Amino acid sequence: MKTDIEKRYRSRQDAVVKAERLADKITKKLQMRETVRMDVCIAVTEAVINAIQHGNHMRLDKYVTIKFEINDRTIRITVRDQGEGFDLDAVEDPLSPENLTKPNGRGLLIVRSLMDDVEVSPSATGTEVVMVKKR
Repeated sequence: MKTDIEKRYRSRQDAVVKAERLADKITKKLQMRETVRMDVCIAVTEAVINAIQHGNHMRLDKYVTIKFEINDRTIRITVRDQGEGFDLDAVEDPLSPENLTKPNGRGLLIVRSLMDDVEVSPSATGTEVVMVKKR
């Protein structure tokens, strides 16, 4: 069984809730364990927040696309923004002492800790985050 589900959201804060609800609905339908479902939902939330805030800079003329690719073994989620990309090597380590008290900067760390595989591909036309979770 292979299923693809794709949605596109305008870069508004309510897109975060919509994406999280979609992830929750899909993982429930797949009867994934509660802990795995929560991992997926949190990772999707973090990736969409990053796409809206850091990628699209909250511009209402830009969109975030989220795609779920489901097969018998994995769920693969792609979140893509329409920003200008960024230098992945320039992202500060959120665990370094000077960053521990900062209120943000942990999104990618959270995503990587919750998912089985994560690839981040920045480009001049947007950043794509691909997250994979084993079912």
